[in-house]
Amino acid sequence: MLLFNKKKKNLENIYNKVVEQSKQSFYLISNKEKKEELTLEFFQLNLILILWYMRNNKLEKTHIDYLIKKFILDLENLFIEMGGSETSLRKKIRPIVENFYGRLYSYSLLFDKFYKLNDNLNFKKIIRKNFRYKVNVLLLDSYLKNNLIFLRKLKVLNFWESDFFFCKTLVLSI
Repeated sequence: MLLFNKKKKNLENIYNKVVEQSKQSFYLISNKEKKEELTLEFFQLNLILILWYMRNNKLEKTHIDYLIKKFILDLENLFIEMGGSETSLRKKIRPIVENFYGRLYSYSLLFDKFYKLNDNLNFKKIIRKNFRYKVNVLLLDSYLKNNLIFLRKLKVLNFWESDFFFCKTLVLSI
């Protein structure tokens, strides 16, 4: 139990780091609007990157589940803080959670394929499909590739110490 408590604290730190770094992802938005929904989409993408890393490094499923449950709980709390009623909570949160699981599945398959093809894969099609708001697809494609390459090299010990940053991408002139 004590071991899980230490891991739980590490997982909390990892989750909080994903939140903070996701807030800094707005340079990928082509219209420069800060929308709450877009923040959530970037956060989901970064969380999916972390979950993919954990699965690929064979970290315990309970740790992966913990991060997913924390995400869902945060969604519920956010909905209530924004004035939503607890009676309509399930109806409002369910589509977001279903969307998240769909993205988790499709992105994970793509990340695995990217990993097997030695970094030679185009994410533009899935980015256009998964983002409701206008984003700079070329920058986001580069962002994903850079982070997958970085995560592939990240040592598990560094991961548990939250010693990682999402890679920034070079600004492309379009």
